Amino acid sequence: MRDLIKDQLKQVNYANLNYFDEATQTFVIPKYSKPKYELNKMYLVMLPGSIVNNKESVLASNWNNGNAPISQYLKIYISKTMGKMIYVESVAYDPEQEKETAQTWSGWLPTDEITQIATL
Repeated sequence: MRDLIKDQLKQVNYANLNYFDEATQTFVIPKYSKPKYELNKMYLVMLPGSIVNNKESVLASNWNNGNAPISQYLKIYISKTMGKMIYVESVAYDPEQEKETAQTWSGWLPTDEITQIATL
């Protein structure tokens, strides 16, 4: 039965088999914890496509005076926090070339909707 499970997991796109212990034939699933964002620190983040360049989103209209983030990938510096929202000063980032672009953006982002890629 365990071989069947292992074979099925190998077919999944996002399966991480690093946690499989061959000796005991068991998987250890690490506990997930949400990333933490700290004031005056820098992070590389990925935004959901629904808020990028969407000046009519709730985020743009209610939090950023009609201003929307300019790129899906941003290098951000956190200068303020308010509950689950962070105020960032950011520069767009190109993950394929692994470098910053010339575009900048400042505004509020919801911590629940962004994906932290790295702490800088």
